[in-house]
Order: sequence, then structure tokens, then C-alpha cells
Amino acid sequence: MDSKNIFRLLVRYKYSVIIIILLSGICAVIFSSKHFITPLYKSKVVMYPTSTYSISKSLFNTNKLVFVDPLEIGDEDQTDQMLQILKSNIIKDKIIEKYNLMEHYGINQDHKYKLTNLYKEFDSKIKFRRTEHNAVMIMVLDSDPVYAANIANEISELFDITINSLQKEYANKALEIVENEYDKAIKERTLLEDSLKKLHAIGIYDYDIQITALSEQLAIEIARGNEKSIENIEKKIEFINNYKNINNNLNIRIEQNNQHITDIKSKLEEARIDATHNVPHKFVVTTAYITEKPSYPIRWIIVSVTMISTFMLLVLLLIFIENYSEQKNNKNG
Repeated sequence: MDSKNIFRLLVRYKYSVIIIILLSGICAVIFSSKHFITPLYKSKVVMYPTSTYSISKSLFNTNKLVFVDPLEIGDEDQTDQMLQILKSNIIKDKIIEKYNLMEHYGINQDHKYKLTNLYKEFDSKIKFRRTEHNAVMIMVLDSDPVYAANIANEISELFDITINSLQKEYANKALEIVENEYDKAIKERTLLEDSLKKLHAIGIYDYDIQITALSEQLAIEIARGNEKSIENIEKKIEFINNYKNINNNLNIRIEQNNQHITDIKSKLEEARIDATHNVPHKFVVTTAYITEKPSYPIRWIIVSVTMISTFMLLVLLLIFIENYSEQKNNKNG
């Protein structure tokens, strides 16, 4: 059947078609109302991750070759990390507990699969996605506009709390390791200094200076021909030479130990900063607010789709009826 015949068919049954389409529209209006479909309100938060999660590296970085700007917006890797944390059960479970979503979503607590149903409902109402500008959007749909706004803002705050909590767990362990290493280095320095004091007690101070002085004195006494003084100086030189390696090794080890302590002290300060301070890890550009109009259902779309679908079904039905009637008449004829 061509378009002209379809048009003639619609004209023939125009009143029936119009009445049925209007009735379908009225039904769509009625059944899309809040009495049949619970309206949902949408709230959203848009935020960017920061470029670094380390306080000491961002604020006290001493490496001039690697500049870390704490105010710089993160790249795709940081955005992916942000999405991963937002989708984690750590945040999900805290939101469920704080807002009692099991009861709020009307899930039967005696149901065999209550947790499965709860998480399914959560994932359908609360979503996270990357925007075209590499930000992260938190979208919350809820029957209560206050809940929607509060949950969206709460998730945004929980991102920082979760990051800081994870960092603190690692930073405290790192701090403990560095503190132990620092204490070990301090004890080693004490032992080395005690050994050096023992050398001082027997007259060994600075090998090079003492040997130089004694050698000069020996040359003077040799020139004078003072055998007794020459013998005494040679004994002193021999005595000091016996402790040459010990003295030099102690001085080298003390110098290395002091440098080691300096390096560890720098790491210790960084570890203490990371373990005791928090900084924001996000830039929030849009906070959630209480919306006045529901976002779902969109009634005009439902009504339009229903009326168009009804029209198309009517056309198909009329074509079928017309073809059936023609075949029947042909058989009877």
C-alpha cells in the first residue's frame, strides 16, 4: 500500500484515529503523574582533581628540576583515580549507612538478596562520569530533592576524606620506618663519637696535623743532634701510626653518618608533614543544590512518544484490516 492509499485510509477513519490518539495522550498524562511514577530530582557536583596527592612534595619540594604546583589541575590519570575512588565501596558504604538508604529506597531488610538490591538501586540512582573537559561529575537522582543534594555534596567531601585516610595509613607506616632509621643513625653516631673520645683520651686527635707537627719537630731535633728528643718523637710517631687506620676510618664513618643523618632528617620532616596534615585533593566548580523541578519522568516526552507510537500502531492496524478486507472480498467475489 502506497502513501496515497494510507492517507485516504487515515482520512476515512480520521475521527477514530484522532479520538484514539487523544485518549492515549490523556492516559499517558495520567499514568506519568506522581500517583503512578515517583518523580526523581537530580543534583550534581562537578569537580577537578589536583595534580598531586603529596603535601610534602607539593609544598616543600626542594628538587628544582621537578616543579610540582599544588594549584595545578590534574590530568587524565588523576581523573581516572578520582573516578575509581568515588566508585569504591568505601564511599558507597558510608553513604548507605549515613543516609539509611536501605530504608530510604524501600528495600525489604528480610529479603534474601537485600544487599544486591541495595547496591543495584544505588548504582542506578548515583552515577559518576568524566566530562568533556576532563572533570568528574557526580549525579544523584532521588525522590527527595534534599537527599539528592546532600548525598552529592557528601560524596564530594568523602573523596577528600578517603584520600587522606589512605594517605595517613601509608604515611604513618613510612614515618615509623624513617623514625626507626633516624634513631638507628643517631645511635651509630653516638658509638662512633665514643670511639673517637677513647682515641682522644690516649692522645690521638688528628692524625695528619699531629704527624706534620711531630715531623717538623723531629727535623729540628735531628738538626740539633738531640738524640733523646729524637727517640721520644720517633716513639710518638710510631704510636700515632699504630692508630692511623682506626682514626681515619672513624673520621670517614662519622662524616658519612652525619650526611646520612642530614638526608634522613629531611625525609623525616616530609614524612611528618604527610602524616599530620591534610590538604584538599579536588577543585569543586559546581556544588549540588536543592532542585525545585523533578528531572524524571519527563512527561512531555512520555506523552509525545505514546501518541506517536499509538499513531504508528493505528496505521499498521488499519493497513492490516484494509488488506484483510480486500482479500476477503476477492475470495467472495
